[in-house]
Amino acid sequence: MPDRKNTRWMHIRLILVAGLLVLMAGGISFRMWQLQVSQAEWLEGLAKDQYLRQIVLEPMRGAIVDRHGAPLAVSVMTDSIFVTPSELEDGPAVARALSKALDLNAGKLEKKLARRKHFTWIKRRIPQEEANRVRELKLAGVHFTRESRRFYPARELASSLIGFAGDGRGLEGLELLFDSRLRGSTTLAKGIRDARGRTLFSEGMTDPDGADGVSLVLTLDLTIQEIAQRELERAVTESKAKGGMVVVMDPATSDILAMANVPNFNPNMYWTFKPSSYRNRSVTDCFEPGSTMKIFTIGAALQEGVVKPGELIDCEKGRLAIGRHHINDSHRGLGKIPLREVLVHSSNVGTAKLGMALGKPGLHRSLKNFGFGLRTGVDLPGESRCILRPFSRWSDVGLATISFGQGISVTPLQMTSALCSVASGGILRRPRILKALLSEQSREREQFEPDVGRRVLDGKWASTVRDMMVGVTEPGGTGTRAAVPGFAVAGKTGTAQKADLIAGGYSKDKRVASFMGFVPADSPRLAILVVVDEPTTSPYGGTVAAPPFARIAEAVLGYLGVFAAHTPEPVAEKNIQIDKPRSGAILAPVLEEWPGSPEELSVATGVIRMPDLRGLSVREAVGQLSPKGLDVIVSGSGRVKRQRPAAGKILELASRVTLELEIQDAVGSGAVSTGS
Repeated sequence: MPDRKNTRWMHIRLILVAGLLVLMAGGISFRMWQLQVSQAEWLEGLAKDQYLRQIVLEPMRGAIVDRHGAPLAVSVMTDSIFVTPSELEDGPAVARALSKALDLNAGKLEKKLARRKHFTWIKRRIPQEEANRVRELKLAGVHFTRESRRFYPARELASSLIGFAGDGRGLEGLELLFDSRLRGSTTLAKGIRDARGRTLFSEGMTDPDGADGVSLVLTLDLTIQEIAQRELERAVTESKAKGGMVVVMDPATSDILAMANVPNFNPNMYWTFKPSSYRNRSVTDCFEPGSTMKIFTIGAALQEGVVKPGELIDCEKGRLAIGRHHINDSHRGLGKIPLREVLVHSSNVGTAKLGMALGKPGLHRSLKNFGFGLRTGVDLPGESRCILRPFSRWSDVGLATISFGQGISVTPLQMTSALCSVASGGILRRPRILKALLSEQSREREQFEPDVGRRVLDGKWASTVRDMMVGVTEPGGTGTRAAVPGFAVAGKTGTAQKADLIAGGYSKDKRVASFMGFVPADSPRLAILVVVDEPTTSPYGGTVAAPPFARIAEAVLGYLGVFAAHTPEPVAEKNIQIDKPRSGAILAPVLEEWPGSPEELSVATGVIRMPDLRGLSVREAVGQLSPKGLDVIVSGSGRVKRQRPAAGKILELASRVTLELEIQDAVGSGAVSTGS
């Protein structure tokens, strides 16, 4: 009979062994679960980190162009330099060589290379000259890759509107507002490390999901922008002013054709300018408009029926008492005058009476209807709504002063937008700056149509106000210096005291001078506002702001091909202006700032090589040059014998081309006029 004690002990040992085996199997199973399930992703990443290397590369940023395709912001492929420190034979010597070629601190670079083993950026998006210097060194472990860099061919033109980008990110202006669309999606450059830790990159090892950004097509016209900027800078200089703003719009669509600010900056070197220079003052800065507001008070009075066009307004000899306060006219002695003369002579008293007739709720409602106290909704960052206080907070004298533009603040864009409503027959539209989005990869175009708008003034009253505004620029008006020969100009002067934020009240010597109007008055093509901030030579809008208005209007009308009815057609012109020249787009300073080669400049900005025109007729030669925006001078007749510049030369936009023709009896004059 078996021993029960021994049998029990055998059972215990079997149970212990089985339990131990179960525990071991459980531990192994748990570890397998950890490695294959719980920690699988982490371990996979750890393994890849040992043999794979990923470098984040920014995609090609979309371009920003004007309404005709002229470049305002482009992306250029430039070299970036990185180092694999484990490949270096003499790290300190490489650091010294790179620091000299790239103008870097040798000590900091040496420490940077000592801290890292596999990969480190040295300098990104470098100019071509620096890249060439490093290539000539032929240093082991020093590698190149191509990255995009932002470049602004138009330099200061529209810089506060376009803004700028840095390190692949939009930082100001449209570059910031549309950054996600312009930037596209990031690309990963993938490499494999060999047994010695060296990174090997291969073509095709990029993220297939990476995509370049879309391009912005703006309503701006670069030529009009240049004209506006040039004349604004001239006005600010001549009046010794603090700054200024110009807005040019198409009244029919409310398209923004130009938006100029002084001071401004060069976005290619934005870090050398004060941040205050970046601000787009035309949409961010508020100012008291002064007498330009009278247009809208008179329009509201006509719309509400509190006055009739032929009605006489008693201007009280230029002085109106309201409680303890007095409203004064700059022109004393005005008695009962027609409504038209109230605007022509810019009577504060007459306009104040119209404001009081409208009443506080009526005037407030009308001004808000014109868009004051509200953002226009334009696709530009930082837009201000400015101040239109609730009418419950208006005093009696406040009602009077607001009617002629004091005690209310506006942005230049608000003011020009409201002006367009009068010019377009009473329709207020949201200003348009973005015309289309264009995908370079899919060639898809997303179009943005002009705003349908809403009616703020009956057409007949808009025409009445327009006719009154024409009188402002005619003899006897306050804005005669805004007259454009051969055209009827509808306009209004403005002179406003600036608020004294320290002492309170209004400054005794600081003014804002302005002039705004549209032309031709009977069929408006342009609505223009000129604002000069703190002029010192004269405080009056008719003296300081009206002349640049006239110069801008005259130049832009000629550029658009809008001529006075009595202007004779030019005959046998020798100086041929071709296809909307953009004389400020590419200049010598831009070539100095360009980070790439001349060939890349041509591709990115539209700069062209001079074609060989010898042997061609004038019409054939002009046909080849017409898309280029060049100033062509022709002499002689027949076919082209000599040309300057020579064939193959890189030309800047708006360069002058001279063609000398070989005389042939069978061929006529050869002089051609294509208009301008």
